[in-house]
Amino acid sequence: MSCTTLAQQPVSERIITINMSASEMLPADLIIFNVNINAEGKTPQEAYKLHQERESLLASVLKDLDIKEENIDYEPVRMNRRQINGNRYNTENPEYITATNQSVSITFEDFSMYEKIQLTLIENGFDSFNGQFSSSKIAEGKEKALISAIEAAKERAELIAKTSGVDIGPVSNINYSDHYIGLPQKTSSSMEMMSAARDASMMDFSQTVEVRASVSISYFIE
Repeated sequence: MSCTTLAQQPVSERIITINMSASEMLPADLIIFNVNINAEGKTPQEAYKLHQERESLLASVLKDLDIKEENIDYEPVRMNRRQINGNRYNTENPEYITATNQSVSITFEDFSMYEKIQLTLIENGFDSFNGQFSSSKIAEGKEKALISAIEAAKERAELIAKTSGVDIGPVSNINYSDHYIGLPQKTSSSMEMMSAARDASMMDFSQTVEVRASVSISYFIE
């Protein structure tokens, strides 16, 4: 939890502004796996045809892995054309290439599937993908973090006012924002070393993700 404080004038409308942040640590029970489908061709038609083949292959892989439709998100195909010899000012026999790109995001609960998906993609020619931990409790975590930040901001404002010999009035203005940080953090419990097991994996260790809320609340000073 963090805080900054700003007292403002004029006296006729005195206010105190508290900037406060709070966070919640949530158990990581989901993995978000991101795949980039890309292709290149000398013509747009050639690039798009190759892209369709790879897109179809990925769709087949996801069906074979029994990934549910509601756990798959994707963006439309993006295409761009660029010159590959010299620079854009070279007007003498320019050569061009068309490249495609499409982002696909897959969410699943079974961590053991992570390695299987990677191996399957590599075997089928995919070379651009990554994964990150997430939680099914993100919304609840954001709400708890926001409540904590608001309560802490009010307590800090009351402490400052009391120490300064003034009273806190009603809220003048309030702004807030929230976000989640997907970087895993080690938990303090259930951290047993499993080096003796041949099938040990980093997935054996519990992880958490952080959600953070920030508020800026201005109170009138009476």
